[in-house]
Amino acid sequence: MNVQVTSESHGFTLVELLTVIAIIAILTGLVLGIAGYASRKASIARAEADVAQIRDALEEYRTEYGGYPEAISNDTTVLCSNLWYAPQQDGLAPFLVMKGWNDPNRFDYEIKDPWGRDYHYSHDPSQSRGQYKLWSDGPDLSDTADDIGVK
Repeated sequence: MNVQVTSESHGFTLVELLTVIAIIAILTGLVLGIAGYASRKASIARAEADVAQIRDALEEYRTEYGGYPEAISNDTTVLCSNLWYAPQQDGLAPFLVMKGWNDPNRFDYEIKDPWGRDYHYSHDPSQSRGQYKLWSDGPDLSDTADDIGVK
């Protein structure tokens, strides 16, 4: 009598399944980490570009009107009025045009950073001749080390 024993394996062992799940989890973590880092770097780059654009508009304003717009508070609505609305009222092209700004009669546009917060601008001619502050709080409100701008 010849007995033949065969072992047929259908499926995966628990160890094989756990190994595959662990590899997928590690790869997912890497992809999400890289995507988050890239998104943060893109937001910082956009904020730096916005600050440069606003700085250029401030220089155009200074050239045309002989000084920077006064703003003792950090309210960017006043800044928008001076860089967008005021030049148009004087027959000039606006010094600053941001995405979505298309109504020449509107003076209450806001300048928002990539994190949805206002850019800050302050200039008091009686305190600082020829100097102003322009910045974003950056990605972290509590840490001033990541602020972006001109101080």
